Amino acid sequence: MNIKKLLLSQIEKVVFDLRYDFLYEDEYGELLCQVIQRDSSGSIESTPISFHLRINEEKGTGQLIYYQAQGEMNRQSFDIENPDTILAILTFITGVLGSPKKNVGPES
Repeated sequence: MNIKKLLLSQIEKVVFDLRYDFLYEDEYGELLCQVIQRDSSGSIESTPISFHLRINEEKGTGQLIYYQAQGEMNRQSFDIENPDTILAILTFITGVLGSPKKNVGPES
């Protein structure tokens, strides 16, 4: 299994476990990935996070650049030789998707 398939499968598992959908498009050696939330009818309700995934298969390294509606929010590099870097990616995505939505109205 190559690095791209490994990472995508792990990210997809985390995203699905949190009840989101995961879409990606592979063009020109760079992946554009989106995590989407659907409403009860299956329409896209929001895209809480998206990211570019750049991978150097020969070196076993890469980078994720994360975006939210406001623009770029974070960057993470990984090295397949260091499993902690992969865990950090999954932890970051879980943190973003698992964080509670802000309550805009007055507190009761």
